[in-house]
Amino acid sequence: MEFELLSNEILIEYFEYLSIFDIFHSFDQLNYRFYKLLRTIPIHLNFQNVRKTKLFQFCRQKLSNSKIQQQIYSLGLSNKDAYGPIKAFLSRFPLNKFSNLHSLTLTQIEDENIAQLKSMLPISSKLYAFHLISSHYDEDEIISVLPMSNLRRLSLLTLRSFLIHI
Repeated sequence: MEFELLSNEILIEYFEYLSIFDIFHSFDQLNYRFYKLLRTIPIHLNFQNVRKTKLFQFCRQKLSNSKIQQQIYSLGLSNKDAYGPIKAFLSRFPLNKFSNLHSLTLTQIEDENIAQLKSMLPISSKLYAFHLISSHYDEDEIISVLPMSNLRRLSLLTLRSFLIHI
């Protein structure tokens, strides 16, 4: 059986085993059917451990599309091993562009990220999961602006909270 003859349901199952970057790179330009199919699947973006060139290429070519922005259901951003990726991403793509964002994970945030997040998080009305992994920030600043009405999962892994429990 040819791969292209598989049903959309099976293809979507198959896509769950690949990164979204590989999915778009491999299938987006294959034919019209795949192009349309990729615009219907929920997208879970995790920019941690992604090469900078791949990240910029995906943002420039795909994430600038408002239809694709609406498909983003989870987003993982990290400053680990680099300075400023979260700031650069949020400056170009404020969280309100992702109208279906349900889960946000932030790793190693910086001072300027807190200022950005304080204005963006209150209007992220569909956010139900928030994860913060940081080494030196007072999480109260972030928690105070989270939209609590829909929040079901809150995960805070900080050095400060670790030290409190020792």
